[in-house]
Amino acid sequence: MKFAIGIPTLNREDLLLTSLLVYGGIDFRDVDIYVLDNGNQNIPQLRDSIHIINKTSNIGVGASWNELINTIFKKYDNALILNDDVYLGKKTNDIEELIKKNKNRGLLRSTMDWCSFIMTKEIWNLVGEFDECFFPAYYEDKSYEYRMKLKNVMPIKSVALNPFIYKQSMTIEKMPSIIDYSIKNKSLYIDMWGGEPHLEKYITPFNNKKK
Repeated sequence: MKFAIGIPTLNREDLLLTSLLVYGGIDFRDVDIYVLDNGNQNIPQLRDSIHIINKTSNIGVGASWNELINTIFKKYDNALILNDDVYLGKKTNDIEELIKKNKNRGLLRSTMDWCSFIMTKEIWNLVGEFDECFFPAYYEDKSYEYRMKLKNVMPIKSVALNPFIYKQSMTIEKMPSIIDYSIKNKSLYIDMWGGEPHLEKYITPFNNKKK
């Protein structure tokens, strides 16, 4: 039932540090927290339980989630993944109880979006990693949900994972150009699965055709 936390970040160290101070000092004092920094932000290691993974360039959301989850699963069976611009407002016991109640039911995520989700090792082994072709962001979550559906499992949306402080897509505030990738990745998604989310036609990526 043990878990660790993974947080990818690109350019909102200001918001992240505020949350990390509470996570590491109060909410998740004895929980390992892995922060993957895609933006060379020189994030300080505030506590021994906070581990900073520095990248020389932005590897994207999908690849960041993959690295964080694979790192966590070396020691733990559950990974709580959070956005850098939210404050969850939960404590260790809350997350452990949520994992216990939903054991073997599938991936848990916020009812808002994928700003907060719990990945179990069971689902990870069944579905696999996130698609890193959706770079740097957008549609990697939609693709994962569809791949789960193909395995006859679906994410469970839980208000218990809705952040206490939710700041939608604050990365865009500092980097507006990133929204352009939404259009590109939507086209890629349609090419990959034969239709928009909920209108997919293929059961294999690109209908077994090469990109």
